[in-house]
Amino acid sequence: MKDIQPRFASEVAFFAVDVGNWQDLKELHAFGQEQDYPWSVGQAGRETLKALDVIVQSTKIAINADGVIVYRAGYGKGTSKDWTSVFEMLSGVTPDT
Repeated sequence: MKDIQPRFASEVAFFAVDVGNWQDLKELHAFGQEQDYPWSVGQAGRETLKALDVIVQSTKIAINADGVIVYRAGYGKGTSKDWTSVFEMLSGVTPDT
């Protein structure tokens, strides 16, 4: 993801959201910096997880500008090729040929 996201950073907002492994948001931010994440990190509350129907760890969701979920993958799913396609769709970028 670190290789893909920066290419679309000006067109697509990307956030890594923790679902409860971190007690403290400062620790989560420090972890993101240690991992050299180029994106923002945050925490989701129970209501957000419920609204997005997140029931398993490592759920990946892409939401378009209209608030519609256009991509969903579970634990161990979502290849670099998949994410490149998702970011291209969300940004309106023509796929590389």
